[in-house]
Amino acid sequence: MQSESAFRQSFVSHFKADEITQLVTAGPKKTRLLVSRVRRDTPGHGPATLPPPVDHGLGTTFAVLLQLREQTHRELYMDGKCVHRGSYAARSTSIVNHTEKPEANLLSPFDNLIFVVSQKTLDEIAYERGSPKVSQLRCKLGGVFDETVWHLGNALLPALERPHEIGTIYAEQVMLAANTYFAQTFGGLRPSSEKLGMLAPWQLRRATDAMVSLADDEVSLKDLAALCGLSVSYFVRAFKQSTGDPPYRWILRHRVERSKTMLAHTDSALAEIAVLCGFADQSHFTRMFKSFVGVTPAAWRRAAKF
Repeated sequence: MQSESAFRQSFVSHFKADEITQLVTAGPKKTRLLVSRVRRDTPGHGPATLPPPVDHGLGTTFAVLLQLREQTHRELYMDGKCVHRGSYAARSTSIVNHTEKPEANLLSPFDNLIFVVSQKTLDEIAYERGSPKVSQLRCKLGGVFDETVWHLGNALLPALERPHEIGTIYAEQVMLAANTYFAQTFGGLRPSSEKLGMLAPWQLRRATDAMVSLADDEVSLKDLAALCGLSVSYFVRAFKQSTGDPPYRWILRHRVERSKTMLAHTDSALAEIAVLCGFADQSHFTRMFKSFVGVTPAAWRRAAKF
């Protein structure tokens, strides 16, 4: 398998950007899921042509682009023919098939998310859901407005901007949700007909024990699903059905509750508690604590000891 660095670079090397940030997560089975944020603040980039395809063992690949701001002037060529000339509005989603030799003439500044979706990933998603395979992703030229894609893209921005704060499970879950949504909305994948149930007590115990005992970079959705003998997509849905929270949020809630004990019964510094409870740093701890509890850790500690 191609190295992760080479895999990342192969899909963005044709851009002359001011900034490129990328996120790679595990797919449902053996594939890797990739999203890149590509930003340029000055006009005049010129042609951007995807290099000759590298054999990633993924089959056909598609690029799903989400415009984070308006791109006022751009030309898109497929197989040497201009298929669109004009602007791409902010919040719009567009799709290109890499087998059609896309080339973009980028005339104005741009800031977008580019999801790489492979045929192999689409096959894995369909298999896990017991649905027929999807062979194409399509949307109208010039892009479409899709609020779900917009929200999924924004949910990934923290993982691209502050990767040290965002756990593996969160990134995997949002990336899987995005790729599944692309398959359903732009590929016609039928929703799963499998009746959703809750995790058995032993499955829930195994999953939560692993989530509590392992660090973020040591546990993945694939590992948790395997512990329960389930597919990744079924595990994620059944876990939320059982606990009321998706896995990544359950972990955060558990860490916040653990921190409350330390805040109430020790004089440890907030920075120390943050690290001991699994947060990236005191700033991350403060933001997450306030999002769950409504007040900062310092304010909660004062009230608890009053």
